[in-house]
Amino acid sequence: MKAFLIGFLGVIIGIFVFLLFLYLVIRSIMNRCGFRGKSFRSLYQEIKASESREKTRHKQVSGMNSVLLPMILRDFKDFEEKEFYQKTEETIRTVLDGIEKRNDKKLASDAYLLIREKIALQITDLLESNCEKRYDDIIFHKHAIKSYKNVKGMIKLEVSSSLEYYYEEKRNGKIVVPSKYKKQTRYTTTFVYVYDTKKAGFDFQVLGITCPSCGGPLSDLKATSCPYCKSGIHLQVASLVKCWKVIDLKEDY
Repeated sequence: MKAFLIGFLGVIIGIFVFLLFLYLVIRSIMNRCGFRGKSFRSLYQEIKASESREKTRHKQVSGMNSVLLPMILRDFKDFEEKEFYQKTEETIRTVLDGIEKRNDKKLASDAYLLIREKIALQITDLLESNCEKRYDDIIFHKHAIKSYKNVKGMIKLEVSSSLEYYYEEKRNGKIVVPSKYKKQTRYTTTFVYVYDTKKAGFDFQVLGITCPSCGGPLSDLKATSCPYCKSGIHLQVASLVKCWKVIDLKEDY
């Protein structure tokens, strides 16, 4: 019995020593991280406050405007940076509105010809999974030109945008993300400008241009009929030449 008590007491002392050691290690880490003299409660409060600040902190956008703008102005003497950013904002608002309403009617215009199919697939996924998304009170903070490439008769320009909105998500009628959630995020919008169809050649296929009748890929923007089903090509395809079109939009998490 005496041996048992001594052993039990030894276990208790061992646990106490371990907990004391763990406490000292945590305190040491807290001191190194700038939390010297703060209680665990104040630490918890500071973490929560940090999370709250993060919700209102604007996302940073990275760009190379000082380097890329002279290159753009060399190719487009009438290029207006502010107008292009307005075009970017209009694109993001239109796409998010289509996703929210689960309807791509507003994307039917020629301006969204190259991105409409991608958004239509997203809308189909939302309908099939019975998912709803809302984007309220969209506010843009900053834009920057992320990249600019001029190759094979085509120019590709990317714009990085920081913005915020109140986001809500429902699945099967149940709210999984409440509308009071203010989301700070960043999007990259990609535009393309085709100025020489001969140089571009079959690279048009990477743009995702397809025949409206059979869905076959089109490689020549000047074609008046589809090489597969022989149906006439709508003038929207021809209007892609020498005109900025949005080709992609993605959220940068």
